Amino acid sequence: MRITGLPTPLTSTTTKRLVADTPHDFPCRRCLADAEPGEAVLLLSYDPWTVDSPYRQPGPVLVHERDCATVTTADLPEQQRRRLLSVRTFDAEGMARDAFLQAGSEVDLVAVLDDPAVSFVHLHNAGPGCFAARVDRG
Repeated sequence: MRITGLPTPLTSTTTKRLVADTPHDFPCRRCLADAEPGEAVLLLSYDPWTVDSPYRQPGPVLVHERDCATVTTADLPEQQRRRLLSVRTFDAEGMARDAFLQAGSEVDLVAVLDDPAVSFVHLHNAGPGCFAARVDRG
């Protein structure tokens, strides 16, 4: 399993600079770590899709204003484990296979990817709906 943060640089026609004022409320989607209070972040629109699909939709994401490296990990990052997630599975053509809400600490992505029809997974924060991460096999 491979969970990948957003690429750098990101471009968007709509960007707003914010300053984190509480812990764990400003998740950077590039390094997959939460911004600390006082750190500047950018709120921008991002389209995570790599295939054309009727489900394609850009949405809001936060990234550190400072340079931070794109992270790839085999484990669900802490910033997702502490949130309620919308888990959305898709086949290779970008068609929806399944979707469900679950506490990040309880999500079993290995089991989700056991379905051979699932090509990739999009994780979103369930409340605000922000894109969290893409999950692929190995």
